[in-house]
Amino acid sequence: MKDIVTPSGFVNIEIQRANGSVETISEPNAINQSIRNKLATALQTSTTGVSPLASPVFDSTAFSTPTNGQSGIYIVSSGGTKYEMQTSLDTSGTLTFTTKGVVRAEASYTIASAKLGNNFQTSGSEFETIVSTKTFSSAISLVDGDQLTITWQLTIADN
Repeated sequence: MKDIVTPSGFVNIEIQRANGSVETISEPNAINQSIRNKLATALQTSTTGVSPLASPVFDSTAFSTPTNGQSGIYIVSSGGTKYEMQTSLDTSGTLTFTTKGVVRAEASYTIASAKLGNNFQTSGSEFETIVSTKTFSSAISLVDGDQLTITWQLTIADN
């Protein structure tokens, strides 16, 4: 018998438009090598745990620069600017984790991608551990009054 432990992910995107309409998109996403390495390390040594979200978490729903030392979801504009999303760990089961990020537009933005990770470092403008990445199949255009919600589901399949 051969056992395989495979992390996989899915991203659900909801855009609540200022005019009251709602758009949804669901797509698979990439699981980053750094979280795969962290899972492997956790199996080899004593550790405080491996999580898709570590404290403290991003807590702003405004389009603001990711906060140093915090974790969560950030989005990237088509021009490359990163913005943190107010992030929460919605569910955490034995093999499935659901993380949600929310941001509200007060101007126009075009969003190209998103990342989920732990311990954002402003010095390198990146997470210390990248859990998952997603480049959207088409850019997401937001205008003043729109709300973007990204729900990231990660599953550790045991076969």
